Amino acid sequence: MRFDDLHVNGIGCDLGALTPVAAPLAAGEFTAEDATRTGQLSTAVAERYGPELAVRAGREALRQCHATTGEQVQPSLCLHAGIYHSGVDFWHAASYVRHQLGIAAGPGLTVELGAMSNSAVAGMDVAASMLLGRPDHHAALITAGDRFGGPGFPHWTTDIGIVYGDAGSAVVMSRRPGIACVRAIASYADPALEGLQRGDEPFRAASVAADRAVDIRGRKRQWLARRGATEVDLRNSDAVSAVVKVALTDAGVDLPDLARICAPHYGRRLVETQILRPLGITEDRTMTELGLRVGHLGASDQLVALDHLLRGGEVTDGDHVLLLGVGVGMTWTAVVLEVGPGR
Repeated sequence: MRFDDLHVNGIGCDLGALTPVAAPLAAGEFTAEDATRTGQLSTAVAERYGPELAVRAGREALRQCHATTGEQVQPSLCLHAGIYHSGVDFWHAASYVRHQLGIAAGPGLTVELGAMSNSAVAGMDVAASMLLGRPDHHAALITAGDRFGGPGFPHWTTDIGIVYGDAGSAVVMSRRPGIACVRAIASYADPALEGLQRGDEPFRAASVAADRAVDIRGRKRQWLARRGATEVDLRNSDAVSAVVKVALTDAGVDLPDLARICAPHYGRRLVETQILRPLGITEDRTMTELGLRVGHLGASDQLVALDHLLRGGEVTDGDHVLLLGVGVGMTWTAVVLEVGPGR
């Protein structure tokens, strides 16, 4: 869908300290084969938990929002995401983030998103619909935060071809001009790939992650042994191509017009098969180099990449940037942004 009066007013992120690949290689926690497959140089490892990282990112996003709009914004829609354990069982992390940010009680919603790694980008789709369909919602805050690690989710070895990193991210959206205009958003879903992360895992009454690592590698191998990688590649390629095509068409731009594409921070080989080939682009069009330094940051990849582009001056007013979210289950969301307050 095309948008003509929707804006990003502030963005923030908070990353863990970078741990170089040499450390897990020396400790036997990562193999030379894995290092070659992923191309990972380092990953972000934080001491704070996911919701705390999200709060720190949220403060910066709200500060930027104040600077760009001249107003102290109190978002009526607060959306939060984390793809791994938030630090407390049976708890509402979204309300914690809202409270820590000083967003007062009042009409509106505080909701946790469940689109896994696509949650922040898909959250922009949800927020856009709410902001334009409900005049009583004047601003939306989307936050994400994850801290991985043992025993349940080791950064380097839990998944195939992906190294995970710790980060928080946040974005404020409203109808007020800000740092970027939202030109179009499209989403796509294909639940036939749900089993890729489940494998033969049985349903359980409680999580096993406190005692042993979540074996995403094993689950994927179980599913792939029955279905094969070709189905994953074909379905993903169809979805990526479709969602990007719709978003670009609605925005009135073409793929070559994009200054940069902020896609998931997979390892180099997965970026090639899951992003570059379906779109017919080269790695330099993406933020892969950043991803190989910070890791796959749960739902924060795209917002951290966008923040990096803006802070580094790598994009300027009038440039178009694509945020491409992919979440297990699976869902895809594409957001086309035009940098600057708009014309």
